Amino acid sequence: MKKLLTLLFLVFTIASYSQDKTNGYQNYTSYATLIGSEDDKKTFIHGFQMEHNYLFNPNFAFGLSTGIEWMDVKMATIGPNIKIILPKNNKQSFFVGASVGAAIALDDEKHEYMEISKTSGGRFVNCELGYVLPTQGSFTLYSAIGYRFQEYSYKIEDWWLRTVERNITYNRFVFKVGIVIGK
Repeated sequence: MKKLLTLLFLVFTIASYSQDKTNGYQNYTSYATLIGSEDDKKTFIHGFQMEHNYLFNPNFAFGLSTGIEWMDVKMATIGPNIKIILPKNNKQSFFVGASVGAAIALDDEKHEYMEISKTSGGRFVNCELGYVLPTQGSFTLYSAIGYRFQEYSYKIEDWWLRTVERNITYNRFVFKVGIVIGK
């Protein structure tokens, strides 16, 4: 993990010295709705996500994705993000994006008749297709649809069953609406 963070720091530092107008920092901030039902109690899950990207050229961006989702357990996500931006026409563009990383449980699972000893995060994978629509200001609007996989686990302490670990997975469609700040 230290090596990955050091590498990301070096990439951002070296890239920040470039003076070309086709590259620079971009922030994708969005409200997301995860839609579907799997092993959980909620059909619609809400989230807030930020992607901190560096645009290396007009068609490629790489960065860090962070977010929080209010699932059965509040989850924070963090991981690398990549975007391939299709040719722009009047600042309008399509993009394909993907993120992979870790989901961190922010609170413990609760059950009425069970004692939960530990709630742990897991992995997440996100892929999406989006459209960027420019505005007159210093930011642009965007929307995206895609797929999101996320997981977490918890341990149940029971005098009859002993310790049992339960894994919960989410396979959801995701719909995002947000703004892009930057180049």
